Formats: sequence, C-alpha cells, structure tokens
Amino acid sequence: MKQQLSKYILSAVLLPMLLCCSKKNNGPRGMASLTLINSVVGSSLLIPNFSGSYTLAGSYISGNFLTYGYYYGYAAGMNTGNQMTLQSGLQTLAMYQYPDTLPTSKPLLNIDFTLTAGSINSLFLTGTVNSPDTLLTVDHPPYYSVTDSSVGFRFVNLSPGSKPISVNIQGEPDGSRVSSLSYKNITGFSSFPAASGISSYTFEFRDAATGALLTSYLADGINNDGSDPNNPANNWRFRNFTLALLGLPDGTGAEAQTVLLINNY
Repeated sequence: MKQQLSKYILSAVLLPMLLCCSKKNNGPRGMASLTLINSVVGSSLLIPNFSGSYTLAGSYISGNFLTYGYYYGYAAGMNTGNQMTLQSGLQTLAMYQYPDTLPTSKPLLNIDFTLTAGSINSLFLTGTVNSPDTLLTVDHPPYYSVTDSSVGFRFVNLSPGSKPISVNIQGEPDGSRVSSLSYKNITGFSSFPAASGISSYTFEFRDAATGALLTSYLADGINNDGSDPNNPANNWRFRNFTLALLGLPDGTGAEAQTVLLINNY
C-alpha cells in the first residue's frame, strides 16, 4: 500500500511538470526581421517561396516581387516590399525567376538558413543568373540619441568578379573611409555627422589597387527644410543605411556597376 501511495504522489508531482514543459516547447518561436535584396546580375523579377508555404500560383498574391537593383522597404498593399517578418528558426527559401514559376520550374536558388528570435537580418542575393550566390548578415544598426546629429552608413561589395574596392568621400583621400572591401564582404555601420551645416555626402567607390573611380553615390537632402513633400525634413538624421555596390566590373547598361541605397532604420 505504501509503495502504491508513493507512486501516486510521484505521478501527481511529475504530471504538472511534464505538462508545463510541453506547453513551453509548443509555444511561439518568436519573430525575426529579414531584408531581401536582389542583386543577381541579369535577373528579372525574383519571387521568394518560404518552405513551400504557398503554391507558386499563389505567390502572385502573397509573395514579394524583388526587382534587380531596387529597394522598396515596406510597401503596404503591394507585392514589392523587401522587408518582412518571419518566425525564427530554420528557413527554407526557394527563389524563382519570373515568369519561370510553374510548379515544375527549377528555382534559381534553393537555400536553408536560420534566424534567431528578435534578430535583424539581411539576405543579399548576388552573383549572376548563371552562378547565383548569397550573403546573409545579422545586422546591428546603432542607436542615435536626439542630441547626436548623426547618420550611419555601411558598405557592401555585391559586384561579382570585382577586385577589392575602396570608399572615400569626394575630396578626401582614396580609401579614407574603407581601404579594401572584397566581393561578398560588408563593413559595420559608421557614424557620419548630419549637423545643420551638412547638406550631402558624395561617396566614391574605387578600385582599391589602382584608385580608378568605379562609380559614386550622392546622399543628398540632408537637413533639407521639408518643403518638398517627397523629401521630408531630416530623412537621414538618426538613421542607418547600407550602400551596396552592384553590377559587373566591366558591365554596361543594366549590368554596369552602380550603388543601391538600403534603409536599415
């Protein structure tokens, strides 16, 4: 009798613990942020399909269309947003190139990666249509207080086949901001003054070895007065951005090297 009573008592103690553990394991996994960028040279619209969560026919309704060399951010009511929120954990992503999106179509890319709960991530789709590639980063955009009139920039080399590049602000020595950045490499965010006396920055991207100018990007409208409704006041201050070098080293037209601005607020 005592042995049976002990078993009953042990069961009464363990059962709530097991139920508690079961509830914890079955709870929400948490969410993560992901920015998707299409820099695959020669690609048309790319359509992501996560874990086969919808049919390819349905992707035209629920999927995001990723245009080469464009960043749209969040586009409410439109299928053109580059930023999305996903459940954390293992992700299985197939990238299809429009209009080759039939159920029998072969995806341009098939990749698996893991997102940590609460993390901010960027997945750069790069390479060429004949040799696609990816670069996944976990992002840590810095915070700027209201007393710190600054803007943050980081730089990434997404130009397949390129030699190491350097970055400087126009008028400064070559490579004064980034001395050497190889393909599929990215810098951290650096703070740049955005006080009232600064209206713009012109970033020059050069061949790190020869100093030859490859392309440039004008970050304009810093500290504008907001009179232009399409360019609100202080659109740069207290925020963070990525400047991505795209295209081929000797490319022309749509494949020429250019710089894409990506918001990392």
